Amino acid sequence: MRLLPMPKEMILKEGSFTILPNTEIVLDASCNSTDLQAALELKKEIVDGLKIDINVNKSLKKENNSIYLRKAKGNSECYKLTVYKEGIEIEAADEAGLFYGIQTLRQIIRNHGVCIPALVINDEPYFAFRGFYHDVTRGKVPTLETLKELADRAAFYKLNQIQLYVEHTFAFKNLTEVWMGADPLTAEEIILFDEYCKQRHIELVPSLSTFGHLYMALRNKSFRHLCELEIEDKPYSWYDRMAHHTLDVSNPESIDFVKNMLEEFIPLFSSDKFNICCDETFDLGEGKNKALADKVGKGQLYVNFLNKVIDIVKAQDKKVMFWGDIILHHPELFDQIPKDVICLNWNYAADPVEINVEIMAKSGLQQYVCPGVGGWNMIMNSFESAFPNIKTMVNHGKKHKAVGVLNTDWGDYGHINLFGNSMPGMIYGAALSWNPDYDEEFSKVDESISLLEYGDKTESLVGILREISRQQTVNHGEIVWWKDNKFLGFPEISEEKKKEYFTTDNEKVIKAHDRALELSEELIKVSREVSSLRTIDIEEFYVSARGVALLNALSLIIRKYDFGREGSALIYSPKEMASLLEKWIADYSKVWRERNKESELYRIRDFYMDICDYLKTL
Repeated sequence: MRLLPMPKEMILKEGSFTILPNTEIVLDASCNSTDLQAALELKKEIVDGLKIDINVNKSLKKENNSIYLRKAKGNSECYKLTVYKEGIEIEAADEAGLFYGIQTLRQIIRNHGVCIPALVINDEPYFAFRGFYHDVTRGKVPTLETLKELADRAAFYKLNQIQLYVEHTFAFKNLTEVWMGADPLTAEEIILFDEYCKQRHIELVPSLSTFGHLYMALRNKSFRHLCELEIEDKPYSWYDRMAHHTLDVSNPESIDFVKNMLEEFIPLFSSDKFNICCDETFDLGEGKNKALADKVGKGQLYVNFLNKVIDIVKAQDKKVMFWGDIILHHPELFDQIPKDVICLNWNYAADPVEINVEIMAKSGLQQYVCPGVGGWNMIMNSFESAFPNIKTMVNHGKKHKAVGVLNTDWGDYGHINLFGNSMPGMIYGAALSWNPDYDEEFSKVDESISLLEYGDKTESLVGILREISRQQTVNHGEIVWWKDNKFLGFPEISEEKKKEYFTTDNEKVIKAHDRALELSEELIKVSREVSSLRTIDIEEFYVSARGVALLNALSLIIRKYDFGREGSALIYSPKEMASLLEKWIADYSKVWRERNKESELYRIRDFYMDICDYLKTL
């Protein structure tokens, strides 16, 4: 049986129960309106998947030929699911447990249809906090409907936290010049999404950049005086926005700027937590505060400002989270950080080291381990690095008693990676967050996700996506580095550094191009087996496969004409390449708009149109 997460204990029995048109979903009399909503979700699964329109009822006692839902004593979020010849019973200690038992039953139905095998499942989560972190700030702002879809998917796999990464993509009342042109999330959208999440037992934890990564604010004339480095008028650059723009910690206006944002943002969320970020403060002590950093140390500068932000948030009675990358370089300063904050300990390598998780565990601070779904800078997520990363980070968290897992989905360099491509990684992270002892081969995990998430009875869809990801001999991030260097002059890339770019053997690049196009056709064939609810995902997968092929072909042109490498074979002439890229961008724009606001799509379009114009001159 394919279940994600795999239950803690499952005992198969002899016999089965058949769901019939006269079967009822029966709530115990003690069940409330929240439980009723979960029962209606189960009814929808049966109606949509089995084409049987069964009724929902309430009763003082269990009845035969029913799916009986009741409350019992036990731990929060745990449940017991029993299938016997006369019916099905789900019992749980609270609404969340009953909801999770229903999600498991929904998955069993997707495995077996109307004939449910007799079994007993006793289940509870290993990690108390199981989250997904979604970037909504680096170019792509989802619609409210897309956010609701994310919550539905997360809840189905028993995640109980979602965080949305925000730098400038919230409509702050007094920061119009910062978010203008970004189609930001509004206060009403966040309030509505917060309530939608609560109904699915998901805590929407606010996340706001409050120290580094403030490019869109600090490049504006009204706020650039708050930047650690002196800001000049320069063209927009994806590379530059990732590399700089940290607040000047010595300017009292900096903390006022942060305080104003926080006091407007905090009230929108019902969560008792707040993620202040404070990661990758690359420029700290490199500009206006260099003399001070030389005197007291960059670590001390960091902790001093961090604690100011912590105090603002704690004054609103919120538990503070922050990213741990900077403080891990200064373990001697751990004792200056309040012990009631939570450190978000991230590492996205395919084989992430254990030492940082161990160091944090010894510091006395609570921590979440934070792996990633590997989509940033990529057209198709890198399954080959993301899945091992998730598995290993969760294992580190289990070993060192982390309180949670926060699986991340970033959108560096314009957020070209599409929503659907991140879902397999999100699901795998959810499975391990609930049950870290789940230890299937990745090919088997792919099959389970194909069936449960996409309704693909061939169980091949996610395996095709994994194979597409393997064809990326060049990624979008490398194209960005090349173009920003060639046309904007940064990042500066030496001739020696250029030798590291686009080095895959020509024949391998050509084979990868051809294989990506073959796989795009395989996607179309298997799409007939996929649930109609996942049509947009298929569109995203298809345009991604074509994008992988085209970037491979583009890399051959770059190294022949720009790097002057002899013997570089081409798949298309430069002008043919330009035409194909233009058609692809049109299709990409269409799928972008299916799930997202217009937001900063124009940056991706203009980026590749500039490349097309260049190709036409060759």
